[in-house]
Amino acid sequence: MTQRFHLALPRGRGKAELHRLYSDQLRNFNLHHLIPSSRGGETNEFNLFPYKLKSHRAYHALFLNMTIWEVWERVEEIYEEIFNTNEEKISRQWINVCRLKKDTGLDVQINRIFGVEYLQEKWIIAFGGQDIRQAQRLLKYMMLFIIFGSHMADTNYLFDNGHLAEFFEKSPADENRLRAFNICFGESADWQRIKAKVSKIRRQLP
Repeated sequence: MTQRFHLALPRGRGKAELHRLYSDQLRNFNLHHLIPSSRGGETNEFNLFPYKLKSHRAYHALFLNMTIWEVWERVEEIYEEIFNTNEEKISRQWINVCRLKKDTGLDVQINRIFGVEYLQEKWIIAFGGQDIRQAQRLLKYMMLFIIFGSHMADTNYLFDNGHLAEFFEKSPADENRLRAFNICFGESADWQRIKAKVSKIRRQLP
């Protein structure tokens, strides 16, 4: 049966607890704010993604403090600017959506000139390859953490219908989680579709 889910934001686990939880599966990672704290993002499990250190640095070199939604909406445009240009050097005009404490600081960042090869390298490091679809898959994987939080570390939980039903029943709605849900699964989805999509996104990661 198809069902529409309305998610609300639970309190979630703190940063130290998440480090301990994710370190069982990962090494050399940072907790990346999907909505940057400098843009009002909270420090809890539904806004933190365990990102490999080198990839995390490369991501911010490309996107500064863009939100995940800003990157998602412009990722194809940014890809074109980096990989399909005849220029040897370009500026990161796409970061004009960022917000810094001083507008003059943002102007400096926007107007900085970078070698295209440097930006291409950062893209490959951030997303694990050059393919635009791979970047989109990784962004969707990040969104799964907005939806499921630390349960992303427990596949047994995610693939149990009873646990999923209880999770969604206790977790009605915040705008970011609903948006992530709609992008990853569509506005309406049954348990099998949710599990199949999660499995596919995880399986196709680099």
